[in-house]
Amino acid sequence: MNARVLTAVAACAALLVFGQRACAIDFYEIQIYQVETAPYHHLTLELHSNSTTTATGQWAKEAIDPYQVHETLEGTYGVLPWLEVGQYLCTAKLSDGHYEYAGSRSKLHFGVPQSESWPLEIGGNIELEYMRFQAEENPLTLEIRPIVEKKFGRFMLVGNFAFEKPFSGSGTHQGVQFDPSGEAVFRLTDWVSPAVEYYGDMGAISSMPGVQHQQHFIVPTLNFDFLPELELNLGVGVGVTRASNGLFLKSIVGWTF
Repeated sequence: MNARVLTAVAACAALLVFGQRACAIDFYEIQIYQVETAPYHHLTLELHSNSTTTATGQWAKEAIDPYQVHETLEGTYGVLPWLEVGQYLCTAKLSDGHYEYAGSRSKLHFGVPQSESWPLEIGGNIELEYMRFQAEENPLTLEIRPIVEKKFGRFMLVGNFAFEKPFSGSGTHQGVQFDPSGEAVFRLTDWVSPAVEYYGDMGAISSMPGVQHQQHFIVPTLNFDFLPELELNLGVGVGVTRASNGLFLKSIVGWTF
């Protein structure tokens, strides 16, 4: 009987530990992927700036690391009218307080041209992350992200359904992780489009933790189109669970050459 009690206690403790650790959204690139790709034979450069301003409660502080700062330079090139390739160079303020190079990522982003006449437009993004151990718990990860999109006049809805498989680090043996995200955009004028973005990290599909141990953020944003070549996205993220109880600031500044 004592052995059974000890086993049960150990199992409960393990559940608590793994539940509190888990999830963290990608603070190197907080962006919703649409079906549209970079213009054919054009180069686009983007600077992603993301910083956490507050984290309230022990779970949030363990999961989102208050006052972290990330700057990521992304370059994409339209190799076909429906296909782009991209490369990321990521930087971060690490746990020792130093601001350093954090790693790189490579991506292949595409749209399905035939889907323009379908009820839903369809695309996808395939991304390989090879980060530094000091900056990322799972340095080598493959992400496959199906994309669906629907336009209703001035409204547009976009869904991203990312599946990640770590190949090194603490999440290697937990299997595939599910990170949904999406946005609702309204084109208010020719130069501004307010939106509400959503980002989530639900953890490993095989052993998904409870909702309060997951991360879910609602992000009101503004998208500005002052010039055809310019991309400007500004937003404030608000966590809605105990593991994401905090705020972050995000911005994307891009230019198409």
